[in-house]
Amino acid sequence: MTSSGWGWLRRFGVYAALTLVPVVWLGLVLARTVTTESNRAALREGGRQAESLAQTAIEPFLHGSPIGAGLVQGERVAIVLTTGNLLRHNNVLVFRLRDNEGRVMFDASDPNGEPWEPTVDQEVKEAVADGTNVVLTRVGADAVDHRRNPSLAKVLGREAVEAYVPLHARTQAPEVIGVAEIYIDYGPIADARAASIHRLLTTIIAGLAALWLVLGGIVASVSFRIKRHSRFAEQMALHDQLTGLPGRAIYADRVNAAIAAAGRMGTDVALVVVDIDHFKEVNDTLGHKNGDDLLKLVASRIAATLRPGDSIARLGGDEFGIVLPGVRSDTVEIILRRVQDAVAQEAELGGVAVSIDVSMGYAIWPVDADEAEPLLQRADLALHTAKATRAAIVRYHSGIDEFDPQRLGLIAELRRAIAADELVLHYQPKIDARSGQVVAFEALVRWMHPTRGLMAPNDFIPIAESTGLIIPLTRWVLDRALAQLAEWTVQHPNLCMAVNISARNLREELPGQVIRGLAAHGLKPARLQLELTETSFATDPVRATALLEELNAAGVRVSLDDFGQGYTSLGSLGHLPVSELKIDSGFVLAMEASSEDRAIVASVIELGHQLGLTVVAEGVETEAVAADLRQLGVDTMQGYLFSRPVPASAALELIDRFSIRV
Repeated sequence: MTSSGWGWLRRFGVYAALTLVPVVWLGLVLARTVTTESNRAALREGGRQAESLAQTAIEPFLHGSPIGAGLVQGERVAIVLTTGNLLRHNNVLVFRLRDNEGRVMFDASDPNGEPWEPTVDQEVKEAVADGTNVVLTRVGADAVDHRRNPSLAKVLGREAVEAYVPLHARTQAPEVIGVAEIYIDYGPIADARAASIHRLLTTIIAGLAALWLVLGGIVASVSFRIKRHSRFAEQMALHDQLTGLPGRAIYADRVNAAIAAAGRMGTDVALVVVDIDHFKEVNDTLGHKNGDDLLKLVASRIAATLRPGDSIARLGGDEFGIVLPGVRSDTVEIILRRVQDAVAQEAELGGVAVSIDVSMGYAIWPVDADEAEPLLQRADLALHTAKATRAAIVRYHSGIDEFDPQRLGLIAELRRAIAADELVLHYQPKIDARSGQVVAFEALVRWMHPTRGLMAPNDFIPIAESTGLIIPLTRWVLDRALAQLAEWTVQHPNLCMAVNISARNLREELPGQVIRGLAAHGLKPARLQLELTETSFATDPVRATALLEELNAAGVRVSLDDFGQGYTSLGSLGHLPVSELKIDSGFVLAMEASSEDRAIVASVIELGHQLGLTVVAEGVETEAVAADLRQLGVDTMQGYLFSRPVPASAALELIDRFSIRV
């Protein structure tokens, strides 16, 4: 039996012992009550017998005169005959007639004897005074021989019921004419009493024992159900209800246990985070039930592939965690490729054949981190990198993130800053190269940190990119930028706003989010430009193209930012749903001193125009570069020559300075 089973048994034993005490006490009280009532009932039974004898053997033969006047001959003869038989049957021990003063007028044991001397007898007085009830006394065996009449010697050693029955004349029933003193043998009554008490006590004991057992059974049943419910509640709290796998709490415990064991044995531990690719598409296309079936299928396939001693848990959503104890760094990816092959087998969901792909990121203790918490975080960062680069399996390395405590603290602060509106937007103008007027602003986020002051994007955008905070951050920027554009629209209805979108923002809900934001602020879709880097397309070109085509169809313009870094093939450029190319600032900054960079800028401008795209040059800092760009035919310029990013209030001054047409 397990320790928990013994513990439950001990608790039940303690309860049984404690409940036995009141049950025994109740039994004793009941036994005492039954005994007392049985004694009283036995005494009353003797009284009933005495009263019956008086009414049948005495009163019918009395003529109605008080007994104190003496019995007449007819009365005496009849009473002698009847009482003699009673004494001979040995049930009636004494039978006397007394007058109302207590003097014995007749004694059945000496029927011819003379009346006794007058004596005071309290029981006789009580019987005469009451007139209806029998006065009863139980006489002990050792007290009988102390009576004055020697005729009582024959009952020595026998208990008796001493009864004083008031006698009435047949014609004058209310009047007491004397008292019959009758001693009834208590032996038969006592035997009947003992048998009755025995039956009652046996019934009481059996009933209380049954009650105690029933209560014990009820408590045992309730305790079992409580324990079972407790185990079920614990199971529900610590395990995922859908897949039956352990949850985060158990996963964390197993990670700590694996690291502790590895520390004793001098081995390594690998932590792996697995994410199902395109899981949301399955949910949206085939429904949540099939999405749940997919989660259960992936969970079972991963679990079936792992080695004995490995652990798997569901961390939430479509993410799973794996603990691989006792591995070497060169064997982890062998295990993970085996997992990947098992999961990738085609499955049928909702009548549709589905190919399942997963991304995995992992970190190894103690090489990548010497404690569980940072190891978990670094495995998660490796997964984000795998998702961003479309790599199936990625191990954490120092280049992924500067994973220090200060940076970790900044992640929590950034999450709070987004919710607390500690962020602000600055705006940099985009200048029409021909007219020199402001045609748009690019919204650039800044963080008004409570202790560090105003923080530039490079200080926190990479953190947001690596942790997923970029999604709520971009949502905040988009909403504030559209709100500002709506405010400026009153005076400048043709002004446009550009907002940067990262690769991690390319999610299915992006088009709906953008269109709802425009509608909420009463803006036409053409007033918004979404700027994406070439890397965003290279990460997931199919998804990026589909989402941007949806935005383009709605009228939102898309700009390909930092063009020229070499990620986009010229063959695919003409098929991308973009309306603008932004030449990478590095080429623009270098074109004044480098003929090669100038040639690249010129080629990009020519290529963009050939494809029907607007071309923007960013990083313009000198008049010479601006003049050269105008000569090359660039459409729009942006850079410090015109203005650094400024708050909204200063941006209005720029509009006036560059005299935008309305």
